[in-house]
Amino acid sequence: MLKFPAFGNTQNVERKSLRASLSTDQAKKTTVDKQTIIINGDNFSDLESFYDEIDRVLTKDLGWDTGHNLDAFNDLLRGGFGVYEYEEPIKLIWKSISKSKTDLGLKATKKWYERKITENKIENQQFFKDKLKELTDNNGQTLFDIIIEIISEHKHIEFETQN
Repeated sequence: MLKFPAFGNTQNVERKSLRASLSTDQAKKTTVDKQTIIINGDNFSDLESFYDEIDRVLTKDLGWDTGHNLDAFNDLLRGGFGVYEYEEPIKLIWKSISKSKTDLGLKATKKWYERKITENKIENQQFFKDKLKELTDNNGQTLFDIIIEIISEHKHIEFETQN
């Protein structure tokens, strides 16, 4: 898995159980075995709005803003941010996956790498240049691929996609 600039210390986050207070308007349901959380691809069209969707479905009552980066996304998937407990088994459903694959595909990824190259310290620039070259040579991962890989590394998450 790719490692990106760290999100920060999340050890002092207050953890609360949300099972008793789930609402259907938050697109979450409780099943007998595990909580189901739905990412709706119709709610975003780029990486920044993807992070907004993730905040909406994976956090509750934090009192602070999450980082909008891949490391923060990885941390949020672990749980403990007001929706489910740390590494509690959950079911994650991603609706409108085909739209998301396009929205977070080649064009968005090229733009993201180009921005990373200009924003990052000299020592990180070569990493992103190499990743951009891999992408343009059709050997690299898109943002969508990276996000799916991050999800798949969480053994407590049962992952399902829907068109």
